[in-house]
Amino acid sequence: MMGVHAAALRDAGARVSIIAGRGRASPSGVQLVRIAEIDSKNARVLRDFASLARGEMGADHGRLADDIYSRLRPHVARTDRVVVHNAFTMHKNPALTAALERLAREHPGRFIAWTHDIAWADPQYAAQRHSGEPWDRLARAVAGVRYVAVSDERRRQLADALGVRRSAIAVVPNGIDIAATLGLSPAGARLAARLGLFDASPLLLLPARLTRRKRVEAAIAALPLVRKRWPRAALVVTGTPGAHNATNERYASELRAMATEGVHLLHALGIRATYRVVADLYALADALVLPSASEGFGIPLLEAGLHRLPVVCSDIPALRAIGCDDVTYVAPDADGAAIAAATLRRMDGDPAARLRVRARAHAWPRVLAELALPLILADPRSPARTPAGRRGATGRTRRADPPGYSERLARAKAR
Repeated sequence: MMGVHAAALRDAGARVSIIAGRGRASPSGVQLVRIAEIDSKNARVLRDFASLARGEMGADHGRLADDIYSRLRPHVARTDRVVVHNAFTMHKNPALTAALERLAREHPGRFIAWTHDIAWADPQYAAQRHSGEPWDRLARAVAGVRYVAVSDERRRQLADALGVRRSAIAVVPNGIDIAATLGLSPAGARLAARLGLFDASPLLLLPARLTRRKRVEAAIAALPLVRKRWPRAALVVTGTPGAHNATNERYASELRAMATEGVHLLHALGIRATYRVVADLYALADALVLPSASEGFGIPLLEAGLHRLPVVCSDIPALRAIGCDDVTYVAPDADGAAIAAATLRRMDGDPAARLRVRARAHAWPRVLAELALPLILADPRSPARTPAGRRGATGRTRRADPPGYSERLARAKAR
């Protein structure tokens, strides 16, 4: 997660460093700074942790906190933002928490506490909590620090632990790399990024040649009606004009003229999808739409079944022989309104399909562009809230709003 945040901040025009106790990998163009004493597995840190867990503060605790403070101080002095993952609320390195609190008080507004876990809200750590300092540090809000939680539940727990209002804590969820999760090929991932398919919800797939009997126009007419419910819905049509009928090129031109926002005719875009890329689109799609007037067999239904996709298709013999009672049928001459209604009905009635749509809202490009980057780069004097009204890395930037940032953010969101 820190790597993803750092790469996105870099792309937005920031100079970024990741500061960690150990590790070697970092995104290209992002500096990695290693400070041994902030590693929770460091020998000094482990001794300090063991003493504190027993309720004893060893003589080295203060010296360790001072050493970490001295190592971090020059890096903090050069930054505009310091995003701290978990160290303000977890007790695995109490000296690091002490050093960070000291630095945060010296630089009010500069620190953001990105909260995944909360030690004193977890019963398994109850025996390691004791009265007084430094244990109370993890149950105390630090003045001038902006707090972020990764879920509403964590926000509730954090507000209770720190004794602050929930409204003072922003919620920014974790993201997901859809391409990696679905195992997309590099070509499929590039196509999805180019067309903004990672952000489509839902994504409807029509894998068919451009011939009139496929009734692609009916699927195109359905999309604007689907988008009234789901404004991010998209339709991808993969095929090319059939080679044996001269009228197919004219049909392809008609479809191109019909295409509205969210409709992607790969042929019109000059994209000839390989079989592997079509398989990637099946993996990425939320539903198969096949409004054909006639079919000899119906391979797309079998492929959709292997990909666990809900199917909306014409009620014709070849498709019914494959789909049986497990797909949603429309009349062979169904118009866009009927196809849209059937699609909405099928998606609403399919828990897995609904979950897929919700999962897309957590695609990293969307989380970063709409939530994470606006919060990190926001004016620290503004009220603590989740960006864009949404509920829901150690980065350093040269300025709060780098030149061209808005344009880069818009392009990242479009990708």
